[in-house]
Amino acid sequence: MSKRVLVVDDHKPTRAMIRAIIESEKSDKFEVVEAGDGQECLTRFDGEGPFDLVVLDVDMPVMDGYAACRALRERDRKVPILFVTASREMKDYAAGRAAGGDSYLVKPVARAALRSLVALFTSVRRPAER
Repeated sequence: MSKRVLVVDDHKPTRAMIRAIIESEKSDKFEVVEAGDGQECLTRFDGEGPFDLVVLDVDMPVMDGYAACRALRERDRKVPILFVTASREMKDYAAGRAAGGDSYLVKPVARAALRSLVALFTSVRRPAER
């Protein structure tokens, strides 16, 4: 059974690159679903879920990644959320954690780092809040 990953980024080439990295993994089979902004993310999450991981950009039109992350957490406390963004600021990392994100990668993304985090988060589920 394939693991399902929702990749959300307003830059189509970035989505394609992330998809290619994830789908090139040989040890697991992945199904990647794409969304171009936070609102489309929620629509796909609700209509096409469940997902094993959400890879989420921060700076997007319509609804940014932090707002999308908070909305995802209202729907599902367990799905891992990995922010992938161009910002290197510690305050942005903290904002991502406060919104409910599990980890944070800075663009340009190192293939090995993305593959490692995808493997980790699709094999171990977040504990539910008590």
